[in-house]
Amino acid sequence: MKTATAESPLVAIVDDQRDVRTTVGRGLAAHGFRAHPFASGQDLLDALEYLEPDCILLDMRMPGMDGIETLKAIPHRRRSIPVVFFTSHGDIPLAVEAMRLGATDFIEKPGSFEQIAAKLRAALSTRAKSHDPEYSSENAREIIDSLTSREREIMRLASDGMQSKEIAAHLNISVRTVESHRHHAIQKIGDGRLINIARLFRAVEGS
Repeated sequence: MKTATAESPLVAIVDDQRDVRTTVGRGLAAHGFRAHPFASGQDLLDALEYLEPDCILLDMRMPGMDGIETLKAIPHRRRSIPVVFFTSHGDIPLAVEAMRLGATDFIEKPGSFEQIAAKLRAALSTRAKSHDPEYSSENAREIIDSLTSREREIMRLASDGMQSKEIAAHLNISVRTVESHRHHAIQKIGDGRLINIARLFRAVEGS
């Protein structure tokens, strides 16, 4: 088994059941993934304003906005993110519909961690290599220098795997302030995926 690092793929786990989010997140960490939990589709959509996970593991049945509605509402600029549905047996026709709408795959509950990890790796392989830039030290330095000192500080912590609430507590600022800085930084960087932001900082540190 692998251990998740700052450069491990980030999976958004969207499920209204807290124990599912926690259990799946821990299981994926043992298979080399980082996890960002969301309790609802709306929580995910709000976060996609500043966050670009590498893959989305989306529950089909949730109160309020269900999985299909969430999939349809994902903004155009985030449509390249692979979406894998987590379904019960009775939801398979819905899962097939979701794939017609652009979902990459589905996993029938209860799935083993090995099965989930394999499905996520297959989904990640569908993303074009153009989404994985290699930064030269000069290019990386130019991008990082365009950030304010606070934006650099926040994006460095984010690329280390810290969530907005944790960053806010660490820096003694509000979550809203953290998310505002993240939003502006991502606009300057042009890529919200934390794995690529980690590559950006690594390119500078390795120069």
